[in-house]
Amino acid sequence: MQAHRIESVHAIPGTLTLVVKWRDGVQDTVDMTSTIQKSAPLRHLENPDLFSDIEVIDWGCSVGWRGDLGYGADTLRELIRQQNMKAAG
Repeated sequence: MQAHRIESVHAIPGTLTLVVKWRDGVQDTVDMTSTIQKSAPLRHLENPDLFSDIEVIDWGCSVGWRGDLGYGADTLRELIRQQNMKAAG
């Protein structure tokens, strides 16, 4: 199985939502609100200003925030898949 790689990422201002562009050309939007609320290490990212300070790290294998916090590309892709399934009903 080929690992997913991230080309670019940015937060939608004022939200806990990311726009992720993958190296395969696909672009996804993912709401991280629930994930952040359930994770003690990520909880301070509930502040949209801190959340928006995000970048691609580890050669596209993760996204990261200040404080050495990261979220893996494969886990992010799975969260997107789950959210898309819920939206489809």
